[in-house]
Amino acid sequence: PSSSEEESSDEEGEEKARSGIAGLIEIENPNRVKPKEQKMKGLVVGDDTPSRQLSRKEREEIEAQAAKAKYEKAHAAGKTDEARKDLERLAIIRKQREEAAAKKKALAA
Repeated sequence: PSSSEEESSDEEGEEKARSGIAGLIEIENPNRVKPKEQKMKGLVVGDDTPSRQLSRKEREEIEAQAAKAKYEKAHAAGKTDEARKDLERLAIIRKQREEAAAKKKALAA
């Protein structure tokens, strides 16, 4: 046999010996971290994201976003005190501008 055939047969023999010994002797590593089992109640069928309890921070952040959106919607509709005051100021400014435009027009004529 040629030298390349001998090398390949030696490698095959070593792999068989390792796999045979590894198959017979099971070594338990005390430092190995075993994967934790997942509970089935946390999984949701048909949905990509599993349902879980939100943390306090996450829940408060979602509530704050909802409250802000609600306020902005009410503000845009003119239902908040701040929006009413803004509309009153705008009405006064419009009236002053109309008066100024009428006065300017009267002087020009």
